[in-house]
Amino acid sequence: MIDKRMLPDAVTIQKRLSKDDWGKETYSEPLLLSPCKFDRSISYIGSGKSRSELMTSTVIVYPRYCSVTLDKTFVGGIVKDGDDEYVVKKILPQYHPFTRKILAYEIEVI
Repeated sequence: MIDKRMLPDAVTIQKRLSKDDWGKETYSEPLLLSPCKFDRSISYIGSGKSRSELMTSTVIVYPRYCSVTLDKTFVGGIVKDGDDEYVVKKILPQYHPFTRKILAYEIEVI
């Protein structure tokens, strides 16, 4: 099992709810994910206006230390790390090999 001291980060995550009357996305209240591990890896392809991100960053949350339940409804939501915002692309639950309980959640953001 991972030591809690190896989880130095804290981020918030919000679900995408709907669009308001002006077409702006509305989000749920922020849910704090602390402690967690945020592996930032950004790689760009192209240049100028045709530039896009190639690699995703990953937030790793261990329910043993951060009591949350994450599911597919968070896909399309946002993760905030200070002033930076990321869009949630995937949520991958990692299971313990013997007990089949959730060991960790990997949240892929871009």
